[in-house]
Amino acid sequence: MPDRGKGDAISHGIKASTKNIIVQLDADLQFLPEEIPSLIQPLLENRADMTLGSRFMKHSIRNAESVPGARLGGNFVVSLWCSFLYGQKITDALAGFKAWKRGVTASFDLTSFTYSYEVELFAKAIQKKWRVVDVPISTCPRKAGVSTVSVFSSGLNILKDAVRFCFY
Repeated sequence: MPDRGKGDAISHGIKASTKNIIVQLDADLQFLPEEIPSLIQPLLENRADMTLGSRFMKHSIRNAESVPGARLGGNFVVSLWCSFLYGQKITDALAGFKAWKRGVTASFDLTSFTYSYEVELFAKAIQKKWRVVDVPISTCPRKAGVSTVSVFSSGLNILKDAVRFCFY
């Protein structure tokens, strides 16, 4: 099967999941699996339907070199743009650590096979009136793999797709 992108992989994972809560955790070991309980706590307490792990909140712990400069700036721009478009403050639009109740992603289809799915998930959840909250997390420098993401071209595509997600 050809590699169709991270968004496609996430879509397949969602379809294959069998539990009430779905957690996304990037495989580069930058995010800490031991923080999953903190990430899902607002879901278990019915204070949220989706949680977005945030590296940029007051109680977040961002270790040196865990978010290189260009990525930090790009994420800031995307987060600001998404906050404006969807009318809700998003502090870390591109973190690969999030959780949601099954009903959230059952209520819409993901259309992005690229990194834009990171925004599409919460954009569509917000539009469907699901409660989306940021949760502070910790990050470490990447421990596995090498990023193939082009910050500039991927960032431009994400910004463009964020507008597209406003309309469906």
